[in-house]
Amino acid sequence: MNQFIIALIAGVGTGSLYAMLGTGVVVAFRGSGVINLGHGAVAGYSAYVFNELRTSGDLWLPWFDIIPEWGFLKTLRLNNLPTRIHVFDFEMYIGKPPIVPTVLISVGVSVLIGLMMHLLVFRPLRNAPILGKVIGSVGVLLYLDSVIAVNFGGQNRSSSGFWVFSPFSDPVENFLGLGGTIPRANFYLLFAAVIMGAVVFLLYRYTKFGIATRAADENEKGASLLGYSPQMLAGVNWVFSAVLAGLAGILFLHKTQPSLYATFIVGGLGAALFGRLTSIPMTVAGGLIIGMMSGGGVQLANNDWWPNWLEIEGVRTFMPLLVIILVLYFQGDKLPIRGTLSVGRQPHAPASNNVAVGTIFAVGFALLLSNVFVSKWESVLTAAVVATLFMFSLTVLVGYLGQISLANYSIAGFAAFMMVRFVGDGTLQREADYYIINGLDMPTILGFVCAVGAGTILGLLIGLPALRIRGVQLAVVTMSSVLAIEELLTKSRSLMGDGAAAIQPTPSKPTWFGQYIGGYNKETFRTDYWKYSVLLILITALVGVAVVNLRRGNTGRRFLAIRANERAAAAAGINVKNAKMLGFGISSAIASMAGIMLAYKIPAIQAENFAIFSGLGLLAFVYLGGITTGYGAVVGGLLVAGGMMPEFLNLHFGDVEKGMINAVGAVGLIVNAIVTGGEGVALLQSNALGKEPLALLRRNPDEDDAPAADEDNATEGASV
Repeated sequence: MNQFIIALIAGVGTGSLYAMLGTGVVVAFRGSGVINLGHGAVAGYSAYVFNELRTSGDLWLPWFDIIPEWGFLKTLRLNNLPTRIHVFDFEMYIGKPPIVPTVLISVGVSVLIGLMMHLLVFRPLRNAPILGKVIGSVGVLLYLDSVIAVNFGGQNRSSSGFWVFSPFSDPVENFLGLGGTIPRANFYLLFAAVIMGAVVFLLYRYTKFGIATRAADENEKGASLLGYSPQMLAGVNWVFSAVLAGLAGILFLHKTQPSLYATFIVGGLGAALFGRLTSIPMTVAGGLIIGMMSGGGVQLANNDWWPNWLEIEGVRTFMPLLVIILVLYFQGDKLPIRGTLSVGRQPHAPASNNVAVGTIFAVGFALLLSNVFVSKWESVLTAAVVATLFMFSLTVLVGYLGQISLANYSIAGFAAFMMVRFVGDGTLQREADYYIINGLDMPTILGFVCAVGAGTILGLLIGLPALRIRGVQLAVVTMSSVLAIEELLTKSRSLMGDGAAAIQPTPSKPTWFGQYIGGYNKETFRTDYWKYSVLLILITALVGVAVVNLRRGNTGRRFLAIRANERAAAAAGINVKNAKMLGFGISSAIASMAGIMLAYKIPAIQAENFAIFSGLGLLAFVYLGGITTGYGAVVGGLLVAGGMMPEFLNLHFGDVEKGMINAVGAVGLIVNAIVTGGEGVALLQSNALGKEPLALLRRNPDEDDAPAADEDNATEGASV
């Protein structure tokens, strides 16, 4: 019992970070009505800036310079965009630069990021629908994570952080006579979280600015009539929120790697929801409770009686999800909804015509490329097709049904690992493999079907909260589910085998109807086997046709009605609950197929192949392509990192970093949400933005005077 109490108390360290992040989330929400999924990435970037200043004296600004990095563009000698400033000269200091200027500069970068988020992302999206704002926050998350990879390398860093300057950094021995040891810095973090929460609470409770922010949170129109500018208030709150994130990142730097900060937003979201997105004291308490629950759960998992299938890391990541689910399930209908001045429409979802012609052309072109390409380009082609197959799952769930789920790629990974388990026969698949696949020794096709079924069941379970919540709340739940799925299921040795937590070998001889269909070429040791390419193209084509026809049928119309207005759809006789579960089931089945086909392509898979940022990147590119259409998924598959377009750029512009590609994709994602309302590249021709330029290109020059003649006729008719 003493050890359990010590573990609970020790959990206040991580809980304090959750509390600080949750406080910043509440500030941003009250100021703008947006739940910022990228808040943890802001903390991570500030932590990297602090660490870099302390180690090299350089300040990296939150952007990157594309021009000098891309091949022949270097020879044009264009002016460089400044990205790095040398601030501290170590010869002037004994040891490291002084702490106060370093902290102030790091917080100043947070201020800059806050202004960028407001002016470049969320102010233009102020009248966008919920999906557009969620996509904007996902874009911020992806952009900052990508810029971190470009500027700092994203590698692990060891830092003593802020607390090295405290003479009391030694641990507390035998705390309260319980026999355990607790780091003294945990209590400093607790003190910092409480002070931060108290300052924010007093600011919003008693100052004119805080009262105005609360008024705008309740009703923007009413605040405008009182003379307050909702956008000015939103901008100040975005800056304030970013400063809180930066301070949290600096204070917690000694505890973990700054590259992990983006994932800590899950605990911060749990804390914010515990406070119902309004109460700062309850948010701080919620963060501490989640941290203590995680610490206590880990201590329980170390006991002999604890079940082996429930991994320790799974317990740690499940606690924030548990709090989020409980709060949303019992209090989801009571969470505040911001009264905005206006809300934009959902992206247009037209029914596709000439499906057969389009499918035949696409399949024929893909098969032609498969025969022309060899080696690397064959692998690039199949990577793009696998991404397209997965994106069809998002077209159904997000594009048609309007359910903002961020967990589909984790479902794909779960299905891939389950397929390996189903077909495993207890032998070493390849001489270089380290782990034996123990499983049920199913035939390949049967293992494929069963794995798709397992992924579908998991998707239905994740979709259960959608019966009571929707919009950004569902996005929060599904984002939290990603980490829990990875640690509880995908990395579980008892469920997935010994290689689950490291490198899981895939079947070496997958056969369908007696034909080897693995992507790994056993003769050339490359992932370019042509039979795999043919099978993948055919499966993707069949799924694409099914998705397009789904939109054209009664089921698709029901989905669109639910996306537009659930209450109106229910009043029209649509069973909303059944339709939602059907959408989650179809989407999960398609995602599972994509995960399995990826596992067929490569000799081994890892949980990191299906990490949260990979899934968000795929969502970004399908949204950029056009998430409401089948051909938008095709465009997104061509744009995704590792697909055709990035490899083409590599060929002509030299080696382009993956982080840079993802950053450009994140920028395109945000621009697409702002400019086209989320309709994407594929629908550019169907809206006013694309129709007018295209009409000018298509018009016959002899018809220039036709409108004038029509106007004259109309005038004459009116005179008569």
